[in-house]
Amino acid sequence: MRFRFKLSSKAIISITLLIATVMIISSYIELNQSKKEIFQLLYEHSSTLLESLIQSSKNTLNSSYEIEDLVADRLLDNARMIKRLDAVKSLSKDELIRIANENNLYRINIFNSKGDRVLTNRIPEPGHIHGEENINRFEELETILNGEIDELIIGLKNAEFSDEERFAVAVARSNGKGAIVVNMDAQDFLEFRKKIGIGVILQQMSKHHGIEYIILQDTIGILAASEKIDTVEAINDSDFLIPALSSDSVFSRTTNHIGHEVYEVTKRFLLDDEIIGLYRLGVSLEDIRNVEDRMLRRLIIISLILAAISIIVLSIIFTTQNLKTISNEYEKFKTLTSSVLENMSEAVIVLDKESNITLFNKSAEYLFKINSEAVLQNNISLVAEGVLNFIEIKGATELNQNFEKEIFINGEQKFLSFSVSQLDDPDTKQIKYTVVIKDLTETKRLEDEAKKNEKLSAMGELASGVAHEIRNPINAIGMIAQRLNKEFIPSSNQTEYSDITQLLKSEVNRINKIITQFLSYAKPIDLNLKIVELKPYFEEIYHLFEDQAKQKSIKFILQKDDLINIKIDPDLIKQSLMNIIQNAFDAVSNGGEVTVQYFKAKNDLIIQVSDNGIGITPEQQKKIFDLYFTTKKDGNGLGLSISQKIIAQHNGSIFVSSNVNNGTTFKIILPIQ
Repeated sequence: MRFRFKLSSKAIISITLLIATVMIISSYIELNQSKKEIFQLLYEHSSTLLESLIQSSKNTLNSSYEIEDLVADRLLDNARMIKRLDAVKSLSKDELIRIANENNLYRINIFNSKGDRVLTNRIPEPGHIHGEENINRFEELETILNGEIDELIIGLKNAEFSDEERFAVAVARSNGKGAIVVNMDAQDFLEFRKKIGIGVILQQMSKHHGIEYIILQDTIGILAASEKIDTVEAINDSDFLIPALSSDSVFSRTTNHIGHEVYEVTKRFLLDDEIIGLYRLGVSLEDIRNVEDRMLRRLIIISLILAAISIIVLSIIFTTQNLKTISNEYEKFKTLTSSVLENMSEAVIVLDKESNITLFNKSAEYLFKINSEAVLQNNISLVAEGVLNFIEIKGATELNQNFEKEIFINGEQKFLSFSVSQLDDPDTKQIKYTVVIKDLTETKRLEDEAKKNEKLSAMGELASGVAHEIRNPINAIGMIAQRLNKEFIPSSNQTEYSDITQLLKSEVNRINKIITQFLSYAKPIDLNLKIVELKPYFEEIYHLFEDQAKQKSIKFILQKDDLINIKIDPDLIKQSLMNIIQNAFDAVSNGGEVTVQYFKAKNDLIIQVSDNGIGITPEQQKKIFDLYFTTKKDGNGLGLSISQKIIAQHNGSIFVSSNVNNGTTFKIILPIQ
């Protein structure tokens, strides 16, 4: 049965009005919700931009301080070198001119204990308004001349007779005779600091679309600002800005700026826990208001075309949901991929065709001791002072390489495995290159350690076998020589006969001594393990060498960590350390330097004995732990062999790194039980 019914005009109008009312109300609610979401997105975007600005400002200030420290260190190194030359009285005006030219120094001045300049590299200029006589800097150098300090960073200062600026340092002369002042032209340094300053960052960022202004101000006034900012609302007069200065939160508001409605976010700027000021970022609301106007027009259209709008809305919702789902899945995939790359144990670096870094994961940061923010979008040549310059990808169309290479990172030797491959970026449709770096240093160390232990074992077995095979016939020869000397007297040449038998007996005793050393080396060491507090332990070793250091005028330094205890055989480890320290003392000349340092690294104790002596050649380094190998006239070649054996018995390792005429460092690694 079919039922037919017909709606009246009033019913149709009523239903239409009802539907229109529902659509209008729902559209109005949706409009308000969209406004809230838009402003929430605007808040998050502005907050992120503000955080990036603050971080960039911190990096800029820290970079400026770091560069100034590097400049000061360079000048101090030159001043110390000049001080050493001054100490041996080998300085002259010509020598100062040569040193200044070779090291790009502007001025080198030598002052006596009264602050009078006695020597300089300055070449007199005809007609110059300032002569060479009566130059006194006692007031500026008073702390050094009075012996209160040995070194002084004067820093930036105005040139006395020009508009230029200088950067200067000073060191005390030997035996309190005065001071040495070295300075350089600071123009390039100041120009570079201007190029990376906070003001430059603000000007560049303020040029982006939608940004009305960026201001850094404190309670006194403006510290830095984008263009066309002359006056701002004072912090102390604003109920909005005062709370922002006492909180780490990001504050936001809608306000007016030169007749424009802007959305402002503000946050205080801290550097080393000190409040520098308040950052204020103003974003134009013109685009937001345009969006709102468009939404309102759409609301009017929706109320007029009910059916079409219903279909369109349903279609939009359905399409939006699908697009959002696909987008979320894609973002999840990208996030997962990024997470995998970031947390890989191997260092991963992604480069574009110009060798600029687009990805630098955590393992790469750890390996090269550099933050990813410092290298991203920069050329690979900036990583660890160009240590990866050998990776050439510029102009390459196809690239797949696998190789191993030994490099030095921050002075530390590393054995690394490199895998360089090419990939196509699906987002940018550009070719990129992935460099995967695996640190093989520990593997190489373990392999070398195994070879050393194998060599020690073989040498021990050889020593034991040879000693037992030789000792009995040698003893028999010794007894025969003794009997010949006592029981037989030749009729002639008695003195010669006696000398020969005594020589034979002496040589037999010498061979016996060598055999005893062989057996001692081959015999396993019995360890008497005890818990040792390292502070008094190393202080005792230090005191044993104090007199020797004073006699040879050697600077003997102990760098210690007072909070370490370890289970070792204290007598045997002391024997090893004394062998190594004595070698260091023998390697340096009068006035040299020997440093003993110990510290904890993860679950290991690291002991380093360093000197600035004559160094060891690469060929000698390969043999240095071999039994009976020595470079000393009076050495027996047992010290380092026995030291290595003692450390191996403690399940430890010993390494040597040295450069001829640049000193030597012995590194001992002992597990902390």
